[in-house]
Amino acid sequence: MRNLLNPKWLLLLNTLPLVLLAGLCYGQFTVIQSLLPPASLVLWQQFALALAGLGLSTLTYALVQLRRGRPVEWVYSALALVAYTTFALLYIGHDSEIVPFAVPRWMVPTDLAIYVVTFIMPTLAHAMFALVVRLTPADRSHTAALNFALAFAAPAALYVLMWLPSTMLERFERSWEGPLLAVLLISCSFCFLFFLVRGAYILAMRRAEDAELHLLWKVLISLVLPMLGLLVNNGFLLGNMFGGSGSHDRGVFGNFNSPWFYALAVLNGLLLCLPDSPDRWRRLAVFLGRSVLFGYTFYFFIVFLPFLPLSILAVILIGAGFLMLAPLLLLVLHVHELAADLEFLTGFFARRWLRAGLVAGGLTLPLIITGQYLHNRWVLHEALDYRYTPDYTRRYHLDEQALARTLNVIKQHKERANDFSSSHVPYLSMYFNWLVLDNLTLSDDKITSLEQLFLGAAQEPEYEQPQWQRFAGNERPGNASGRPALTSLTTRSRYDARQQAWVSWLDLTVANTDARLSNGEYSTSLELPVGCWVGDYYLDINGRREPGVLAEKRTAAWVYAQILNENQNRDPGLLSYLDARHVSLRVFPVAGNVARTTGIQLLHKEPVRLTVDGRTVLLGDSSAQPLARPVATPDQAVVYVSAAAKKALPLVQRKPYYHFLLDASAGQGNGKAAYAARINRHFAQEAATAQARFTLVDAYATPVAPTEKWQEQLARHESTGGFYLDGALRQLLFKARQSSAATYPLIAVVTDSLHKAILGQNLAELSSAYPETDQFYVLGADDSLAVHSLRSNSRAGQMATSQPVLPVPVRAWPDVAHVRAYLPDDESADIVLNEQQVALPQPGAGTSRWQMGLLLHGYQQWQAFHPEATDEQRVPFVQASFRAGILTPFTAYLALENEAQKAALRRKQDEVLKANTALDLDESTEPAVTEVPIDGGASLLLAAGAALGIRRLRRRKRAGVS
Repeated sequence: MRNLLNPKWLLLLNTLPLVLLAGLCYGQFTVIQSLLPPASLVLWQQFALALAGLGLSTLTYALVQLRRGRPVEWVYSALALVAYTTFALLYIGHDSEIVPFAVPRWMVPTDLAIYVVTFIMPTLAHAMFALVVRLTPADRSHTAALNFALAFAAPAALYVLMWLPSTMLERFERSWEGPLLAVLLISCSFCFLFFLVRGAYILAMRRAEDAELHLLWKVLISLVLPMLGLLVNNGFLLGNMFGGSGSHDRGVFGNFNSPWFYALAVLNGLLLCLPDSPDRWRRLAVFLGRSVLFGYTFYFFIVFLPFLPLSILAVILIGAGFLMLAPLLLLVLHVHELAADLEFLTGFFARRWLRAGLVAGGLTLPLIITGQYLHNRWVLHEALDYRYTPDYTRRYHLDEQALARTLNVIKQHKERANDFSSSHVPYLSMYFNWLVLDNLTLSDDKITSLEQLFLGAAQEPEYEQPQWQRFAGNERPGNASGRPALTSLTTRSRYDARQQAWVSWLDLTVANTDARLSNGEYSTSLELPVGCWVGDYYLDINGRREPGVLAEKRTAAWVYAQILNENQNRDPGLLSYLDARHVSLRVFPVAGNVARTTGIQLLHKEPVRLTVDGRTVLLGDSSAQPLARPVATPDQAVVYVSAAAKKALPLVQRKPYYHFLLDASAGQGNGKAAYAARINRHFAQEAATAQARFTLVDAYATPVAPTEKWQEQLARHESTGGFYLDGALRQLLFKARQSSAATYPLIAVVTDSLHKAILGQNLAELSSAYPETDQFYVLGADDSLAVHSLRSNSRAGQMATSQPVLPVPVRAWPDVAHVRAYLPDDESADIVLNEQQVALPQPGAGTSRWQMGLLLHGYQQWQAFHPEATDEQRVPFVQASFRAGILTPFTAYLALENEAQKAALRRKQDEVLKANTALDLDESTEPAVTEVPIDGGASLLLAAGAALGIRRLRRRKRAGVS
């Protein structure tokens, strides 16, 4: 431990943590500064200067001592203890003024006081250890028993002082009561920890004088106390007292139920208790083993470091509170044993190699954990890619068991800590969330979907009505009959000759139908015609017109939800896509009889007709001549084909063929044997043709080769996971879109239960792959044949009265000889991808806004068939949307009340854009909680610390009554 006197430790344990603390605090300050009153700004400045003064003073002292070649003096250690403790206490005392309660908690997800305590604690711990070493010279005789006696005298003294008769403290002014009790608590805590560490240090130095006593206390510190601590924390001992039973993966201070914690505790204790061997090779092996397990000892020291100031209260109020001190004592023992090994081995090996072995050993456990988490990340992201952004040209095969373990860890981390236990592993859970989940989360719905897909879990998803239908007509679940409604709708249209497109505004006025309703939310949806883009948005807030901020969609929705949960009557408005054609509008709050006004700008090439909450409006001049020619982007990659231009295209009839998707999932069992008979009863002639195709569908889609018999391949097929019908349909439609043949598939799904299938709401974004018909058929176990839609409500079907046998005519683009796409023969316009690859617009591209919108929506259509490009191209796509000001399915318009909300939006958006697109910001609309190590299970001990405050309040109450 004498190496702690090296001034280099100050750079690691003081300068680095303070720099991190300053960065975290500055990041929070930049978000909330516009909400802070002048008094709070002054406090921020004062504490920043104080922190900078402390940090620079320590850094200067460390550099001077290094230059002089002198160790850390005891005077510095004493001053550091006083100065940094005073800073922390003053900060905690002014915490509610530094970040007032008026600042929404979601903008400051972690209490800054926790940051201050966490990052100052290494300085205090080093100062304490350095003071112990300085005041315990090795050339003098010291008594360990006396130090232990003095250590445990401190809790006794504090216990007496805590329960002094109130009359003995009434001689002090009331304003002195709090500081007096704080000084008593801190002084007794420092004395307790100082003499405890000093006693352990003295015992470690006497290893050669009394071997039996040395071995006895090593067994106690390295084996008995750690094992007792794990058993108590996990609820196997004193379970009723700590609210645990040992039957669940929870614990008072965190989830240490893994067998590895017990195994490493035993191995660490055995290595530390081994007698010193005179054989250099055996001693080297022990030294390397102790180096590896030093990471285990140091981890638990870091975990309990924030609780050390409360340890004296734990000893007083909780019978087993002394177990909190085991990591501290174990660290003293472990460091001393390593120092003794190093000193012995220096006579046989070069010191630099021994130090390299020490560093390598210390990094072993962290690297093993990091490697495991990286594997978890790879497995999870492969599963997410396959489920949400697959490459349809690639064959996937995942490690299902590794995925199951990863999902179990994620579910444990999602459990909220309560007052008595936590399912999180301190620090490691944070590291896992950062490395595996990019500091985001995975919603329960997605976890269930992955388990059902790859593990064949039995959960049956409930049918969910499409969002655009749930929001249509403002029919949102839970709204009262007097919900906000549209009271006025006006339009403004002008033709922009420069971009040769219409620019129209929808101005909506909403109000409560019941004036008694407070804080209501108006919401609706509208269907946009093809070739119509959202180009701007506003919301009137506090008498001013606030333009919407175009942001990443998930971030905007998350910020909107946080504001709604503030209950402070803030004013957000949100405009975003629900699916490929429908946009959602939400405005909050609509209170009393006060009307709210909001507006949407639309860019459209031709006059269009829209319906908003049952009101139909015409945008543009209906007397204008129809657009008879297609309009393309400058690079000709995307083409807008108007209804009139489409009528001029040649009509063709493609030949249909049946494609059977057979449920081959693990849950289907023996039901697969009856498929042949059912298909023969309904599709005997169609299935017998050479053009018919069959695909076996479980977690993966396995096409049956035309030369093979599907019955034989189905019989020998090894089923994996659930019935992933959504993925099979997408792969089939992708191949149909890519094919240049004049044929198209009629899809028939054969399964015993469509309810167990993994199937989304619809596949409307792939509609260009099925221009003839959006219908597919489901042949059920009861021999029923139902027809379903690929375009909407894919799970909802109706009994089929007939099978389509006649080809449906479609339009060929651009002509029959050079077909690039087939368009439905209807009265609506279409967007056509004229090239196989659609590139995103580059900054400074000289195109009109309408043409930019055409390119963005064409790229979105291309990306629907190439989801593997989503992660790589998502950020450029979002940035292109920002530059053009055009709303896309990846972005949203958000109107915010103040600059702090906008700063929080930008901070969260930067975090989201760096993460996997399939990850979630939060489980639901509830505010997100950022877990920190001191959060989980800490309230049990913090309640003990609150005993002093409760006593003080009682005395004040009695004084007030008298």
